[in-house]
Order: sequence, then structure tokens, then C-alpha cells
Amino acid sequence: MRKLTYLITVVVLSLISITAFAQDQEQVTKVVQQKKLEISLDQIPEMVAKALTIDFKGYSVGKAYRYSKDGQLIYIIQLSKDKETVEASYNTEGETVQL
Repeated sequence: MRKLTYLITVVVLSLISITAFAQDQEQVTKVVQQKKLEISLDQIPEMVAKALTIDFKGYSVGKAYRYSKDGQLIYIIQLSKDKETVEASYNTEGETVQL
């Protein structure tokens, strides 16, 4: 009877530790996905580039970043004009997104 109790205890503790590990991994994945990744300007999708030329005519493009939010790619573009610096965020279709 003791062996059975011991075996059940080991199995239950193993399941708890596996579940905790899986949850930790999921949290790490979410954090990594939310970090911005700097990209080169030629990696900006065509629709985003078109939206930038319309929305920010006369601005110079600085740095560009990409990250995933809720499974959707978001492009963050830094722009400047006359000592003013702004950031614009777009989805892959060139639609403005709020962060």
C-alpha cells in the first residue's frame, strides 16, 4: 500500500512541475514576441511604405522595427522632420495601429 501511495505522490508532483514549466515557457514566449526587432528599411512591406508616403509626406524615415502583437505583425517606424521626431505603427496592410 505504501508503494502505491508513493507512486501516486510522485506522479502528481511530476504533473504539477510539468504544468508549471509549460506555463513559464508560455510567458517567456509572449515576452520574446513582444520585443521589437530592428529591421532594415527594405524589409518594410510595400503597403506600409505607401501609407508612410501619404501620412508623413516630407518626413525622413529613421529606424524601423517589427514585432508581433496578438499574432499580428506590427511595424513601428521612426520618422523626423524639422527637429521633430515621431513614431508611426502599422499592420502589414498599411493600416495605422494603436500600441
